[in-house]
Amino acid sequence: MAKKSDEIHLTLNLPAGFNINITLDGETYHVQTENGGIKDPVATTHIYHKGEIVYSKKTDYVDLLNTEDYNDKIKDVMERQHRNAIEEFTKKLEQNRKKAEYFYIVKKLLMRKNNKQALKILKDALEELPGDPFIMSYYGYLKATVEKKYDEGIKICKKALESFNVHAQISPDEKPFYTTFYLNLGKAYLAGGEKQSAIEAFNNGLRIDKSNHDLLWELKKLGMRKAPPIPYLNRSNPINKYLGLLIAKLKGR
Repeated sequence: MAKKSDEIHLTLNLPAGFNINITLDGETYHVQTENGGIKDPVATTHIYHKGEIVYSKKTDYVDLLNTEDYNDKIKDVMERQHRNAIEEFTKKLEQNRKKAEYFYIVKKLLMRKNNKQALKILKDALEELPGDPFIMSYYGYLKATVEKKYDEGIKICKKALESFNVHAQISPDEKPFYTTFYLNLGKAYLAGGEKQSAIEAFNNGLRIDKSNHDLLWELKKLGMRKAPPIPYLNRSNPINKYLGLLIAKLKGR
């Protein structure tokens, strides 16, 4: 291992970064790869769309600093990451496009009550996009309701939920996507006759979006009242009772 006194004499003769614009599906993206230098030996690639970062990739190259021809090796790392980032991002966009096409078809089929065909389409989607949590969630729900394979369907819905980071900070625009996991899980439970588990799943979804119409409708069909003001507290909790009365008075004005 080199001594610290040797390290401070290292000089990186690398370009400040690699920049390129790419066009995908009619949209322009800016790809930028930079190195952090000796103080921060990390190659970072960001892909921007309309000024916002839509993809990031990083590689630590600290182990290369004390090797021969380290400048050439680090430059190679940057160039390789730059290319890989573009390839990965392009693949991701293509997958999202395919997923959107599948869901467009499935949504139409579900609206027409053709659940059996929707299940078939989702099965094809999983073969092409294995492990996608949204496809898994809908597939599990229909597996339980169409094929009556309740345990398998519930298991798939749970796996989809676990594979998605539902505990991350959720923006208002993302709420419908997160609640979908609980909606489908609840429906799968209902298909299997597990009413209490279904109610729990629906209420878990309401903790994310308390005004979600689909979840509220499912609970209403089950004869359940609207979720309390603070869902994680019991309905009988004094705080929920007080807030409930206060909300009722405000609505009555």
